[in-house]
Amino acid sequence: MNDAQNYTNTNSSNSSVLIPGIYLPFQSLGSKILLLSGPSGVGKTMYCRQFLLEGLLKGDKCIFISTDLSKMQFNALFSNVEDKNILDRMEFINPCDDKSLLYNDERAATGKRISNAILSALKRSIEIASTNEMQTVSSNHRREGEGVGRTERPMRLVIDSMTHTLLLIGEKTLIEFVMDLTHILKGSNVTAILTLTSSSVDQRMVSNLSSIVDGIIEMRLKEDSNDMAIRSIRVRHLKGVYYDPKWTTFKISSKGTIIFRKAQHSSLRTPYEITCALCGKPIIGTPLVKSDLIFDSKECMEIYYRLENAYGSKISDTGLPSEAFHASFFFIDIVGLSDPTLSVKNQVHKIQILNELIHSCDSFRKTSAGKKIILPSGDGMAIGFLSSSETPLELSIQLHHKIRAYNEQEYNPDSLGVRIGLGSGPVFTVSDLNNVQNIWGPGIIIARRVMDAGDNGHILVAEKLAEELISLKDEYRKIINLISNKYRIKHGQEIKLYSAYSSDFGNPQIPAKVFYNEQ
Repeated sequence: MNDAQNYTNTNSSNSSVLIPGIYLPFQSLGSKILLLSGPSGVGKTMYCRQFLLEGLLKGDKCIFISTDLSKMQFNALFSNVEDKNILDRMEFINPCDDKSLLYNDERAATGKRISNAILSALKRSIEIASTNEMQTVSSNHRREGEGVGRTERPMRLVIDSMTHTLLLIGEKTLIEFVMDLTHILKGSNVTAILTLTSSSVDQRMVSNLSSIVDGIIEMRLKEDSNDMAIRSIRVRHLKGVYYDPKWTTFKISSKGTIIFRKAQHSSLRTPYEITCALCGKPIIGTPLVKSDLIFDSKECMEIYYRLENAYGSKISDTGLPSEAFHASFFFIDIVGLSDPTLSVKNQVHKIQILNELIHSCDSFRKTSAGKKIILPSGDGMAIGFLSSSETPLELSIQLHHKIRAYNEQEYNPDSLGVRIGLGSGPVFTVSDLNNVQNIWGPGIIIARRVMDAGDNGHILVAEKLAEELISLKDEYRKIINLISNKYRIKHGQEIKLYSAYSSDFGNPQIPAKVFYNEQ
């Protein structure tokens, strides 16, 4: 199996879990418990934060256990996460919030109570997550007329810091706790990281726990000639898996992101940068490798090779930005404009009328030039809005009103029909070989795919933008309707598709392509 194959299918519920910076895929077919050891200040907590964020982005249930952090400190740790909704799948447990555990004269009894409290809370969380997953699977299968099978939804667990827990419960109880933990996780689909601060005392704990856990990851902190701190990480021990015990250097950004430098050695013998070849962002989680290039998502990989086909093999030297930017897109074309019975003069007239009507809409006129991107597309155009996710829908509704008024004019033999697709997401500014700048990326591509599904009068909305608008205002909830759970677009990708309509705009009929797609 080649490297690209090793890193595909990352969205599968039973895909491999990649520990950031280690590049060893842990197959999600049973529990894995890893001990992360390193000096104070090396970044163990931030490393675990990134491990959990990767899981949240993939839809995993995540649990963060700490006897040290307060709820306020935990919230601060994840305060700069852009999509707050994903944090709903994160559970924080601090058994010491029950103050009675800390004020007991018998330390041994207190330690056992704390360890039991952690294990009980963990068991309860796993059982609830498993029950919810089974209910979801059962509901989905009932709708599809199928039986119910066993779920394999992965979970991620962090216990940070074991050093603080050691002080509370003692060495003997801690070892018993880890043994009990392995028993609880046995047969479940949980990947766990336990952190331990390295010291002369804790090194003995690392040795004792090495026979219990599945692997040990080491972090170290050194100073260079300029007195700058250098952080690095490696696998020291891993049961039943080949690994290359080389140190990989990393740094922590101002936003708390772990950024890895070029991996000089990896278990897969693949010399790649730890940033996406297209968007340049640090890769959190499982990378995709193809033709010696590394990407953070399948979308970026596909876009890169489309750009390479369009602009040549040296696109990395022709102005790819280091960062993507987010935009909400309005994509429109004129229905039937390519009809060979239409004269060129008539075609040009329709394009001119469409341009005039769009420019007369308040939502277009009131958006400053610096907050919108206009891209002609032959028989229509794409407009990207940087200021508001509502603007594309507002423009669609206003334009439909104006088109209706235009088509109802008494002396107007040529009616105007359009279809509209709305979407949002990251895009990139790309300079072609003639130094002409274009926009390309998931945001504009999905808007185009959505538009292509429509017929005359449709305002179709991609899932991400539709759900954002629905959650924003009740009026959007009334006019944006789900019309397909699995509409297949180009390259076999399946998406949810929504349609915006009411009595005076949009088209309430199911588009023909969607109807036949679902048959």
